[in-house]
Amino acid sequence: MKNSTRNFVKIITEICNEENIDLKSFSYDWIFQLHKNGINNYIIGYQFGLNVASVHSICCDKSAASEIMSSLKIPNIEHYFFMSPVNQKYISEVGNWDVLMKKLKEYGQLVCKSNEGSGGNLVFRVSNQYELENAVYKIFQKSRSMAVSPYYDISNEYRAIVLDGEIKLIYFKKRPYVIGDGIHSIGSLIFEYLSKEDSNIFNVKFSDEDMTRIMEKGECFELNWKHNLGQGSKATILQNQDIINNIETIVSTVVDKMNIRFASIDVAECDNEYKILEINSGVMMEHFSQQDDDSYKIAKEIYREAVLKMFKLR
Repeated sequence: MKNSTRNFVKIITEICNEENIDLKSFSYDWIFQLHKNGINNYIIGYQFGLNVASVHSICCDKSAASEIMSSLKIPNIEHYFFMSPVNQKYISEVGNWDVLMKKLKEYGQLVCKSNEGSGGNLVFRVSNQYELENAVYKIFQKSRSMAVSPYYDISNEYRAIVLDGEIKLIYFKKRPYVIGDGIHSIGSLIFEYLSKEDSNIFNVKFSDEDMTRIMEKGECFELNWKHNLGQGSKATILQNQDIINNIETIVSTVVDKMNIRFASIDVAECDNEYKILEINSGVMMEHFSQQDDDSYKIAKEIYREAVLKMFKLR
């Protein structure tokens, strides 16, 4: 997708027109200069400049954020830091491999990802040495550091958008799935699903056993272990008040203790417990805003308030 076709670009343009803010675009719509009342503010990517630089840097660093949350006694999915061999000399000469293999033996399955990545890209679930080697090789080709966490069976993943201590939106991410009819194989059902849905799940590998299996009528088979909206999941605004209360409690704790102003915070539900998965100081609602008109309006109003706060107008 070209930057100019993003909903984000359209939304920021509309907001500035409606709020009498002069807008200039740089770097193919990746940087915006907003001018009002003699003041310039900038949006870079999805960063609105509301978080101080140190908080922004911590949020962008998965393993650093995890370490800090653990020190603050905030439940989170642990992320361990590994440096690319090119830069390993700056922190240790021991190397990565023994520690990685110990983690794999300890947990059985690991999730390896770029330490500063997003969108579910360069994220690998591994359960043996070959898969681990493949993941490490691919990640270090593109990234200078890697975050590794134990694999958790996440029953639900939620995203909360928070702005100056107020939670503006909570939705859960429903992974793509097919439902058995007692007649067709899973492979046939997946083929039918892909013929109807604009879903990016082609990098998911299924076993031959799964592809040929015929599920019982009504049985559910999820097509991706990741919950990313950019990889086929759908966002549904959370309505269950008990779950909302649980999400609000842990998110508010993170926001207060880490001095976060504007962020999207991912919360994983594992065995009826809630853990922070990631903190994103760049608030990206591109896929959410594309779902329908109501989602577009919700995203726009959140971004509008953020823009006005940049100029201290809210």
